[in-house]
Amino acid sequence: MKNSLTAAALIFLAAGCNRCTPKDKDTKADAGPPAPIPIPKDELLPPPAPWVFKPARIGPGIPGIALPEGCQMRAPLVRAKVAASTRFVAAPRATGVLVVADADEKETPPRLVGVAGLVLDAEGESKGATPLPWLDAEAMPRLARTDAGAWLAAYSEQGEDKLSRVFVHQGDHATPLGEGDRFDALDLACGASRCALLTTRLGNVATAGAELWIGAPNEPASSWKRTELVPDTPESDARPSCLARIEAPAGSDAGAGGSVVAALLEGQELVFWEASDGGAPRSIGRVPAPFGIVDATVAAGPIALVYGASIDEEGCAKEGGKLRFERVGKEAAEVRAHAPPISGALRPLERGVLATYLAPLGCGVARKVAYAVVLDAEGTPISTPMPVADATSFAVAARGADVDMWIQMGDEVSWVRATCAAP
Repeated sequence: MKNSLTAAALIFLAAGCNRCTPKDKDTKADAGPPAPIPIPKDELLPPPAPWVFKPARIGPGIPGIALPEGCQMRAPLVRAKVAASTRFVAAPRATGVLVVADADEKETPPRLVGVAGLVLDAEGESKGATPLPWLDAEAMPRLARTDAGAWLAAYSEQGEDKLSRVFVHQGDHATPLGEGDRFDALDLACGASRCALLTTRLGNVATAGAELWIGAPNEPASSWKRTELVPDTPESDARPSCLARIEAPAGSDAGAGGSVVAALLEGQELVFWEASDGGAPRSIGRVPAPFGIVDATVAAGPIALVYGASIDEEGCAKEGGKLRFERVGKEAAEVRAHAPPISGALRPLERGVLATYLAPLGCGVARKVAYAVVLDAEGTPISTPMPVADATSFAVAARGADVDMWIQMGDEVSWVRATCAAP
């Protein structure tokens, strides 16, 4: 994802929020559970301009939408006019809502002028703006939304002593988790009854591995259970990548609470670590990822969408846009695009997984296309990827069989409301 602003930037840029926390607070790990810090409303940006959706005109000369095999529209296509500089991101399992940011592109780097979580209305104007601690266009916090409709954010900031602090924003408070060498928040997600945060390990000296912080969304993050994911060998270079699962899918045999699964990059592999409610964390498998990953999830087993060839500094690859769906203990399923994707996401469905990605139509080509393909529970594509539409950016969320995909092309965003399932 972890993850759909200008799509690549939102998933991979480091987080930060220097104006959201007082500088005189001690947030060291050994100071005891730190208290939440109130954030005055005037420390956050005002809401962005509301989005107003209208029925999309369909006809000759008007760009349409194509859905992959296994998907069908569940509601008519609607579109909203937005500023071309608008940025947006979706929480993976929160349909009908987005975090939207208005930016002043006349400044370099762009300056954000309005940010909020918005509840979208397919028949009119968005509502329910929730302020969030995103102040810098190039430093988006990790974002998650609970089933009850609350937004959470996690971010890190570096102090004058060069140590980094991680904070979790809940409601109108920010809770510090600690201070350490290169301590950073990598991914945040919420399920039906709990949230999980993936960070680097907390300590005076950065070490390999990762940490999971798991707890109820209405409890201060300082009270969340902290679990260390420690590599088996001392020479490991394991580093956190993303949360692959926050809870078991409906109908699975993972137990009532299920388990949280995190993915760590180690050498040329992606390692899946499971933290259950009662037991010690354990590795549940690893897959090849020598050229990096797009996203990872868990269905019947761990699945990773990885790059299939080396990518240079310009985002090009001699072998083009080669991609692989890697599965533990199974042969990889290969798909191709014209050039390596700049972003993408795997979204578990009630049956199977939806894979989406945004890729240029060639190395150095400005035109980009959003692709989608449904996978079965084992991670095998049920068809070839479908070019859904031309796009400058996109975001996607899925809950059960319902899928929302927002596709931006210039100053217009199409809201695709579909149902998707593997056979």
